[in-house]
Amino acid sequence: MRRPSLLLVALVLALAGCQSGGGEPGGSSGQPAPDPSAIRAGLATLFAGDHPGSRENAGGACFAERLTAEVTPRELQEAGVLDASYDVVTEPPPLPADVAAEWADAQLACADFVEASTRAQVKVTKGDLDRAAYAKCLRGELTDAEIRAAVTASLAGRFDAPEVSALSAAQSRCAEQAKP
Repeated sequence: MRRPSLLLVALVLALAGCQSGGGEPGGSSGQPAPDPSAIRAGLATLFAGDHPGSRENAGGACFAERLTAEVTPRELQEAGVLDASYDVVTEPPPLPADVAAEWADAQLACADFVEASTRAQVKVTKGDLDRAAYAKCLRGELTDAEIRAAVTASLAGRFDAPEVSALSAAQSRCAEQAKP
């Protein structure tokens, strides 16, 4: 099905620090100690994508700051976002529900989902879309809470969730209505 891939494109475009509650020692376990600044830098790069502009870089820095304020390096490691050396992986797996919720909150605080979805739709349609009409339609179709629920479900790998289906359907309807 093509719609989840469009949703993922929007999520990737939207993806883009404080260390939360004290560090986690590497110490005697033989495991390296996490470097909060390296983790934030890796998360910011992951969020910003392959060819970031200033908007993506700013969003990435914001995202990394917010996420690491709420989720510990150990939690990120257990979720598969960080490897055994606390390096950010290039493709995170579906996230546990609690980490997915924190990730979605950080993502949505740092990037406007509707703007990211609009950019993705313009790219997919090769510019054959009225940007303003699409954005207005999508903002009218879904509440912030519905968007958050869909983003959270997607991050958790639950692409068959009703929230994801509702978002995908809204994106399709709005893209259809926004054709020039």
